[in-house]
Amino acid sequence: MPAERRDGGAGAPWRFGPRRTGALGSLTVVSACVLFGLAGTTSRILIDHGVSALTVTEFRMFFGFLTLFTVLGTTRRHLLRVSRQWLPRVAALGLSLALVIYCYSMAIARLPLAVALVLQFSSAAWLAAADAVRQRQRPPSNILVALPLTLGGVILMVGVGGAQLSRLDPTGLVFGLATAGAYILYLVCGRSIGSAVPASTSTMYGSLVAAAAWSCVQPPWRIENTAWEPRTLVPLLLVGVLGMAAPFALVLAAVRRLGPTRVSMLGTFEIVATSVIAYVWIGQALTPAQCFGGLLVITGVTVCGRGSRDAKAPADDS
Repeated sequence: MPAERRDGGAGAPWRFGPRRTGALGSLTVVSACVLFGLAGTTSRILIDHGVSALTVTEFRMFFGFLTLFTVLGTTRRHLLRVSRQWLPRVAALGLSLALVIYCYSMAIARLPLAVALVLQFSSAAWLAAADAVRQRQRPPSNILVALPLTLGGVILMVGVGGAQLSRLDPTGLVFGLATAGAYILYLVCGRSIGSAVPASTSTMYGSLVAAAAWSCVQPPWRIENTAWEPRTLVPLLLVGVLGMAAPFALVLAAVRRLGPTRVSMLGTFEIVATSVIAYVWIGQALTPAQCFGGLLVITGVTVCGRGSRDAKAPADDS
């Protein structure tokens, strides 16, 4: 479909039609999922070598902020400025990001990883239901088809059927559901500032707020000494770049093209990306059921990506 220009005369930015906007937004989310998978595998290796999960998370936020600040400060300094009226929403975005990571860490400490992941990715179902109620109409057909495919694929890939569901920790279940709620809040906050604050800027200041919040939980002087060694700092820097700066900026950009519901559904591809990367990098095997689940997720992501963005979702202007 040919590109169209915004009203605004010569030199106005190009605006793509709905079909190309949806394809570009879907590709953006899939790229973010691959980066999340790389960062997750790196984090797993660091944790296996004695670095605490809290330390990995804290450095991830800080290095994410430092990376974006350096890039924007040297290439697009005007993006460092944020209008005072938008600061509360940017702070809310950062706090929601910190909340996502905190709730997820608490959930996996009390629940089987499989159950925690299913609860996290249930955010897609909650968003689809909320959209249907708010708009007083049935969700689009591609959402109705993609939702059971993606959630069913996630359940197969994480092996939730083998978990002892009758022995689950009630507190862990609360934190698991809170993770989904915090992720929804993060997506909604990202969309609410999309018309005024570029994705890279909101991600930069959001990661700064999240890093500050985590520093209150674990001050820098309480971080284990091994984390400051060069052989550990370099992988931590990579986690900050691959797991914070780049993918979260991509997710926010996609939210402004597709809306929170589709982004949360497309985000289930992270399970596929993480599983494949872990298999290639550290030899983590995949069962036939997991491979079939991955196929379901990929099919669901493809179906979801063929639709237009959520109603009233603003396009990315960054």
